[in-house]
Amino acid sequence: MVRDIITYPDKRIEIISPDLRTFDEDLYSVIQDLKDTLEAKQVKAIAAIQIAVPMSVIVIKKENGSFLEIINPRIIRKSGSIDSMESTLYFPNVTQNVKRYEKINLLYQDRDGKQHSLKAEGDFALLLQRKIDYVYGATLANRMKNKGRKEFEKELAAGGVQGSFESCPAVFKRDYVLSFIQKILFFILLANIASFFVSTETLEGLHTYTGYGLIVASILVVIYFFVGYYELNVEKSCTSCKMGLITANTLYYALATFALATMSYFLLKV
Repeated sequence: MVRDIITYPDKRIEIISPDLRTFDEDLYSVIQDLKDTLEAKQVKAIAAIQIAVPMSVIVIKKENGSFLEIINPRIIRKSGSIDSMESTLYFPNVTQNVKRYEKINLLYQDRDGKQHSLKAEGDFALLLQRKIDYVYGATLANRMKNKGRKEFEKELAAGGVQGSFESCPAVFKRDYVLSFIQKILFFILLANIASFFVSTETLEGLHTYTGYGLIVASILVVIYFFVGYYELNVEKSCTSCKMGLITANTLYYALATFALATMSYFLLKV
């Protein structure tokens, strides 16, 4: 079904789209609506919030006519800087030069919840960044330099429309901490599996390294929570729907660390 695309001053575009935890028929229906709307409006990509659906979902039409479905996107690495002359459906007839990253690495899930990664550069990287902005409640106005943004706000005010454009960043420092935790716990899990196939001498080494790893992982879980709490207080527009996610992640990885510590105690003791 073709949906209407949100345009300024509709404030629903500022809703930060929470991560999806359920991959079901409701999601598939939204994805189909995004595809229908994308085709009807003749655009290259669209985020769910652009049709007033607060889901962390982006659909991109590739050059070969197929679709790339991106769910719960996270930029985990970025490099370079490039000027991008951009227009937006949210602000019709507005074109603005903004700074973007030249290259990005992205983690995302597909409609079945399977994790994927991709590397993007050039126009594709710019397109992804624009759509990820929408997921985090930001628009083109949030990417303008301070002077340009203030002038834009004055123009809107002169036309009888008040505008203020504070945004939530697409990448958080807490995401890097979480990535380290995941890597450490993964290697500890591998060490436990390897315990069934190694000698006693090697088992002693694994016991030592996993012990250090569990200590580091535990410390990082605490750091993750406080870094996340700090970021949400700095980025005021991000507090409404992300604190629950940070708390849930903290509890999840604390329990995962405890579970692996228990497993290591029984499997790696000499």
